[in-house]
Parts: sequence; C-alpha cells; structure tokens
Amino acid sequence: MKQKIFLSMMMLAAMSLSFISCSSSDDGPVIVKNGTITLEMPINVSNIVLESFEGTATNVQTGNTITLSTPVKDGNNYIITIPQIEEGNYNLIAKGVISFVKDGIAGTTDFEINSSNVSLSEKSSSVKLAVNSFQAEGGFVISEIFYTGTTTPENKSYSDDQYMKITNNSDVTLYADGIAILESEFLTTDKQDYTPDLMNTDFSVDACYVIPGSGTDVPVEPGESLLIAINAINHKEANPNSFDLSNADFEFYDESSNEKYIDPDGKATNLDKWYCYTATVYMFHSRGYHSYAIAKMKTDKETWLKDYAYTAAYTWTFMEWTFDQEKDTFRVPNEWILDAVNLSVESEFQWIVTSSALDAGWTYCGKVDKDPERFNKAVIRKTDSNGKYVDTNNSANDFNAEAKPSMMN
Repeated sequence: MKQKIFLSMMMLAAMSLSFISCSSSDDGPVIVKNGTITLEMPINVSNIVLESFEGTATNVQTGNTITLSTPVKDGNNYIITIPQIEEGNYNLIAKGVISFVKDGIAGTTDFEINSSNVSLSEKSSSVKLAVNSFQAEGGFVISEIFYTGTTTPENKSYSDDQYMKITNNSDVTLYADGIAILESEFLTTDKQDYTPDLMNTDFSVDACYVIPGSGTDVPVEPGESLLIAINAINHKEANPNSFDLSNADFEFYDESSNEKYIDPDGKATNLDKWYCYTATVYMFHSRGYHSYAIAKMKTDKETWLKDYAYTAAYTWTFMEWTFDQEKDTFRVPNEWILDAVNLSVESEFQWIVTSSALDAGWTYCGKVDKDPERFNKAVIRKTDSNGKYVDTNNSANDFNAEAKPSMMN
C-alpha cells in the first residue's frame, strides 16, 4: 500500500515538473532583434533630405506602441532600426518632411504613411514603406502673360500695367529662387538664317531678370502663383480702366540712363537684373513679337555674362540690297529652360524662335499688326479637369488666346 502511494506521488511530481517546464518556454513572447523599416524615397527627385520625422509601431494583438527611432540615410533611402520588438502584426505610422531638388529647383513636402497589419517576425524582420504620396511633376509654368496693356477712358493705350504670372503646377512646395524671366532676342515676325544656329541647344535672350534668393527664400505652394509686374504700383490712379499691381510679388526695375524715362520703384521686391538690351526702361513687346521663357539659372551672373555671350551673324535683305549684320547677345541653354511661350500675330508670323522641344506652337492677342482689338487681353494657360495647367509644350494647344486678364476679375 505504502509502495503504491509512493509511486503515485512520484508520478504526480513528474507531471507537475513537466507542466512547469513547458510554461516557462512557451508563455514568454518571441523577441525579434534588429528589425528594419526602410523608407523608400521617390526616384524622380534628387538631393533628398529627411528634415523631420516621427513614427510609431502598434502591436495589433497587445495594443503596445513603440516610438520609432530617427532614420539614417542609406543611399537614396532612409533606414529605421528596431533593436528589439515582440513578434506580431503591427500598424505602422511614419510621417515627416523631406526636402529635395527637382530640375534644379529646391522643394519640400510633408508625407504620412499608414500601413496596417504588417508582420514582424524572426523570418520577416525587414519592412519597406514607399514615400509615394507625391509626384513632383509639373514644376513651374508660365500661366499668364498680359503684354497688350489697357486702354484709358479716352481710348488711349496704357502699357505700364503689363505683368506675368508663373505658377507651381506640381503637388509639392517649390522654391522660385534663381528662376529667370527671359525675353527672346529673335522675333517671331522676322526669320533670319542666323550663324551659328543654336536654337536646338540654346535660347537667345535680349533680357534676363532673375528672382533673388539664396535657394529657399521664395516658397510657392502647389497651385499658387507669383505675380511679376512691369511696374508694381496701383495703375488705377493713372488709368481707371486698369488695376492695382502694388501687391505684386516682384517687379522689373531699371535705373534708366534717360531722365525722360524713369522707372517707378513700387513696393514689390525688385528682380535681379542680369542683362537687358535697353539702357532705359524694359517693357514687354505690346504686340507680342517676342517669345518668353522661364529658366533655372545654374551659374552666377558674372559667369553667365562671361561664358554665355552669343554673336549671331546673318544677312539682312531690303529690296535688292543685302547687308551683313551681327547681333551681340546672350544665350541660356535649353536644358535650363522650365517653360517657354512663343507669341506672334497671324498676319506677321514667320517662325517660332525656340526649339520645338520647348514650344512647338505659338499664341496671340491680335490677328494683325497693331490690331486695335488686342488691348485689354492676355494669353492664359488652359486647365484640365483636375485643375492643373495644361502643358504639352505647344502654346497653340496650351493657351487661351485673347483672354480676359485675370487681374481684371
């Protein structure tokens, strides 16, 4: 009897020890060590910098949340290291701000990634999250040029109220520092065989004015515009039919060498004048015989004036006489050009003065030379169904000709 009791006690003890041993190995959580989360950055931009970051990982089963560490740059991407974490499914949140460069233009954007039920285990300890919330496509475009001027109550022309608008057509904040407003040296109404012919590689200019800044001083939000006035003053004081441009973002300003032609200095920031053909006061051609472009200048003023001079030789013909002529001007490489618009009038048009890769067509205000119907009209870029400006590199398709200037609304 005693022997049976002893054997029963031994068997019970063995069962108890077996149960305790199994619990100690199975009840504790499995720990995943040195897990990683890779933030994959967009490939269509460069110079990416993660300016700020915050992130969390929340265990779906337990509700426990950990704060993700600061990512470390690895090539084009950023890596978050997790020293140890319980095995399981997680809801991941990562958000922050990145800066970048797109076509030479600095930009910034916010991003936020929410990824649910992501498995982290010993077999799957690496996760990739794509920062694909933006495309950074579109960039800056010329959205409007008002070059014809208005008319006074006496039906006289008034052209001091000319302006241009450039718009951020992307879905990220871009900086306009260093963008040049260019006027073509060549006329769309006067075709010549210029030598050397650089049109497929360069844009010839007779005026170059640059938005000042150190790189990130002039932020432009997605869809927003910069108003750039010839004279940033209230033109209604001189012409009741005009409009107030005193709140323009920038203005063209010239120190005239002729006291009869003095440029008023409005409240807007002056553009940095790199070069202009005139020694007095610059204005847009009121009939639209030039072409205009915006470019991201990739060198400083002194270097550009030294290295990008351009002398174009041609033969000018008048009746039975011919004359050898030269134009001394400057050029801007086509690869620097962000957008270009050819202007002309139907009765005088001879050619476009840009590479067709920049602009394959032209737009207008007025159908004949000195058309009296051209005043109080602008060329305004069309928008698509998503509210984005149309940009097919063909101004004939992309612009509404003879449109009502937006500043008249």
